This record gives sequence, C-alpha cells and structure tokens, in this order.
Amino acid sequence: MNNKIKIGIVGCGAHAQIAHMPFFKKNPACTLVAICDSNIRIIDHLCTKYQIPKKYQDFQEIIADTQIDALVISTPNYLHAPMTIAALKYGKHVFCENPMAINLDEATEMIKIAQSSGKKLALAANNRLRPDVQTLKNFIKEGELGDPYYIKSGWLIGRREWILSPWRRERLKSGGGAFLSLGTNLLDIGLYFLKNKKAASIFASIHKREPEAEVEDTAMCIINFTDGTLLTIEVSWSLLFEDDFLYCNVFGKKGAALLNPLKIQKELHNELYNVTPMLEHTNLYRESYELQANSFLDFLIKDLQPPITYEDGLSIAKITEAFYKSAREQKLVKL
Repeated sequence: MNNKIKIGIVGCGAHAQIAHMPFFKKNPACTLVAICDSNIRIIDHLCTKYQIPKKYQDFQEIIADTQIDALVISTPNYLHAPMTIAALKYGKHVFCENPMAINLDEATEMIKIAQSSGKKLALAANNRLRPDVQTLKNFIKEGELGDPYYIKSGWLIGRREWILSPWRRERLKSGGGAFLSLGTNLLDIGLYFLKNKKAASIFASIHKREPEAEVEDTAMCIINFTDGTLLTIEVSWSLLFEDDFLYCNVFGKKGAALLNPLKIQKELHNELYNVTPMLEHTNLYRESYELQANSFLDFLIKDLQPPITYEDGLSIAKITEAFYKSAREQKLVKL
C-alpha cells in the first residue's frame, strides 16, 4: 500500500471539512496523512475524527514534510498563490481552491512555477462537475439549445448567512470581495458553457454596504463576447432577505435552460417543450466535491486532464482583474 498518494490539507475551515476531508479520506488511491491550521483545537478534533496521524500549525513544517506527496490549499484567498508556489517549490503536487489567485500576475506565476517544477497543479472546479451542470453542458455541446447568446447568472446571499470576517473586509488580505469569492465561480460556469467563444469586454459595478469596508459586498458585471453573446453576473453577501439565490439561466436560439433546479425547454414546431432529463442524485454538491477529489488523484496517478485547465484559470484571472479595473475606473474595459 506504499504507492498510495499521501495527502495533506492546509486550512481546516468549514469548506475543507465539507469539500475535501471526507472524500480524500474515502478514496482508496490516497491516504490523508496530515492537516495544517493555526487553530490547535480544530486540528486536534479533526485528527481524531478522521484518524489523521500528523498535525501542523506552521505551514513551513507541512511543506517540508518529505512524506507528503500533495497538498490541498484551502486557506483564505490571499494565501492561495503564495502557499501554492511554496508547496510546488518544495516538491509537492497542489490542489488549489478557488479563486486560484487575487490577481493575474499571481495566477501567471503559479502556472509558471508548476511547469518549471515538474509538479502538478490542479484548480478547483467542483461546479463544473455538478451532475446538473454536466447535463446542461451536454445539451449545449450537442446543439440542442442552438447557439447560446445570453447567460444570466447570480449568487445572492442573505447577510445573516455570510459573516464578514476581518480578512474578508481587508483588501490587503482578501484581494477582493463578493466578486472574487462568489462571482468567479459563476464566471467559471459561464465560460464553461461558452467554451468556444472569446470574451471581448467587461463593464462592472460594485457596492459597499459598510463604508469602512475595503472590499465590495455586492457586485455585477456584463461581459460581451466577440460574437455578441452576453454573460451577466450579479453577486452579494449582504442582502436583508431570508432566502439565498443561486442561478444560471442559459438562452439559446432553439431553447433555454435554468439551473438550480435544472429545467430545460426546447422549441419544436413552434411549440416550447420541457425536455429536462431525470437526474437521480441526492446531493449535487456532495457528488461534485467527491468527483473533484477523484479527478485530482486521477490527474496525479493516471495523468488524466483535470476538469479545468491552466488556460481556463488564466482566463478567469484575466477577466477578474479587468472586472476590478472596470469597477474602479467606472468604464468599459476591453479584454
């Protein structure tokens, strides 16, 4: 059993506990051997719960552990790039959470180091792996909806559900607000559905509910593609509303589709028909996180292409940087 991939997880917050630990622990191709977090109570509890033999409070110690093959970086946004780069330089494969970096320069450097180190870098893309997203992607790929010309997406979270921790308020640490944390996930889905189209320009706007905050809590943008296709994204974590909204609506020349829940309609003989297939899935997110962990291990062991490429990651970083430039200068920015 010595050929199993030995995994370490850096950052043991709620997301790591939900999206990473259960599934790397479950997969027989790897062994979860170490975790790292500044909170000793959390890592003591998790080491006991998942029977993890090693625990670290110092990142330098976990990257120096020669028994670890790969690290999962699940820390605050501003640490993604520096921790990934350091881990790659120490000879570790890396899975990096979204967003991969807080700016384009960091994203470019991450990929450069991965290529020069000979180690593999995988980027988070669990939304691409959701069964409903995969189903809709197949409909688009097969031309069932015709050419998509408009995608409207949003992730609106009630204020009570998203507590603004200090690092999220500070631009120095977070690198950005609601768009960086939430909007990049929607941007990834939109670009996935519009795979063969090229973004041409972006117009963005942001709002800060709390004047002292250095990052936005609400944001929106319109992305124009070279063929006239439009992608709109709206995000917020400060709404005074009970329910949260996560949606992605795709409109094509032959039909339309809605995500969350999935509904697909197609025009046939001048009539609109519901052609939504039955999905036998109990928890779309849980399945996507498990597939994400499995795809990272397949990337390491079988050299199978991960669901999101370096080019995809750079496209997201480039558009995200243009988003903040547009919001800052209050004008259209060409890509």
